[in-house]
Amino acid sequence: MLLLFSMVSITAGCGADLNKVAQNHTEMMVSSFETKAEAKSIAVKELDEVTLTKELTNRVVQKTDDQYKVENFSSKEEMSNHLQGVASEELSNKITDFYYEEKDGALYLKPTELFPWVDYENDYDVKKMNEFEYQLVQSNQSDLYGNYTININFEYVNNDWIIQNFTIK
Repeated sequence: MLLLFSMVSITAGCGADLNKVAQNHTEMMVSSFETKAEAKSIAVKELDEVTLTKELTNRVVQKTDDQYKVENFSSKEEMSNHLQGVASEELSNKITDFYYEEKDGALYLKPTELFPWVDYENDYDVKKMNEFEYQLVQSNQSDLYGNYTININFEYVNNDWIIQNFTIK
């Protein structure tokens, strides 16, 4: 009887240890899967500078009526938020303040030329500053603006690329 009781105790003890080992293994596996999922979500997407820069100009240019009243937005805040899908908040606010004005509860486009921009028919360089920042540089010439160089800074924010800022000289 004592022998039977000892064997049951040993088996019960092993079972508890095996359960603990299995639980620890399961926790390690789950932890490993979570780490891999986190690593995948942190992996930086490849920069598509052409799509991003074209999207910014598409968002800046809005459909208006013959009085330049913007049809799809009624405030600078709405317009700036729309631009923030592809540009930093600071850049979005600067563009909105320069090209738009609010009056009588509506948003109006100020009649002016769009800033000089990238000409994809000409060569340009994209320099990697670090894993989360790139800079596009291009020198151009146009009848309206003459010779100019554009520098566009891209930054990886919230798992996506945005235009942080740009300068034109």
